[in-house]
Amino acid sequence: MCFYLAVSSDAKTLKHRFRAEFPEEDLFVPQEVFNAFSHPLLPVVTQDEPQTIRLFRWGMIPSWVNDVDFAKRMRRSTLNARSETADERPSFRNSLRFRRCIVPADAFYEWQHAGRNKIQYRIRCDHDIMGLAGIWDRWVNPVTREQWTGFSILTTAANPLLEVIHNSRKRMPVILPPEKETAWLSRERKSGSGLQPFLKAYDEKRMHAERS
Repeated sequence: MCFYLAVSSDAKTLKHRFRAEFPEEDLFVPQEVFNAFSHPLLPVVTQDEPQTIRLFRWGMIPSWVNDVDFAKRMRRSTLNARSETADERPSFRNSLRFRRCIVPADAFYEWQHAGRNKIQYRIRCDHDIMGLAGIWDRWVNPVTREQWTGFSILTTAANPLLEVIHNSRKRMPVILPPEKETAWLSRERKSGSGLQPFLKAYDEKRMHAERS
């Protein structure tokens, strides 16, 4: 799973990395640890605007949800989406096909279970800022008419490095190789089978983990 991210790069660095404008950059405060369960505003790059960085909430509410209490519960259960079944789930299916995004991150955190102890690891890639595969949706509160634009990070089976670290679940976020990020956002790809080549574990030889 993936519930804790480091997004510590500033707006200038993100704009250069993704060759994109960042209209809301004044609202973004980089941090070493973002907790998914607090639904932080994080930068994303979407299919709709691949040259623009937007700020979305971590936690997706499908647009078809019409009950406020259910929406609050839903945003906690959609922090991650299993890539193997996302195309079959009503909560994720349309977003996977039509509303994909990239979530920038400098690192993510996982815990290794060692008996009764948990050991925290900070995990990064061999390039400065990784692009995590995500999906998003926009929900309108039926009472207040306020909008909630949120995203979910896709996960996959762990590679050998993460199997050892995340030994309770053996999952990891889908990390896109930089050379495949543009293709991930392509509008030409709409079918589950066409997206599966992207939804694989990242090469562990290109990753680094350290206790934190």
